[in-house]
Amino acid sequence: MTAYVLFFGRSIGNRAEVGNRDWNEFLDHVVTPNLSSGYTVFDGSGAWLDPATQRTLQERTKVLLAVLPDTSASAAAVARIRQNYRIRFHQNSVGMTTMPACGAF
Repeated sequence: MTAYVLFFGRSIGNRAEVGNRDWNEFLDHVVTPNLSSGYTVFDGSGAWLDPATQRTLQERTKVLLAVLPDTSASAAAVARIRQNYRIRFHQNSVGMTTMPACGAF
């Protein structure tokens, strides 16, 4: 199994951040269909280096943890989620870490 940890920054350039309503819609229409076996989301606070200004900026973050079979289908589902968020909310990227995992549910 593989544990995926995704970092969704909530700032949208000079606009307001991704609100709870937009986030919940994203979960319902993108995340849940791709991760139907389950996932966990929690709030975070993060910082990232803006490549255009070379300044470190802070923002509220949603962190998603999913433990999935180590398959190409799992990797593709995670890639779809990251790509959709990036496009929908005008993000430069969606951070991700992966690690081998053992789990039982």
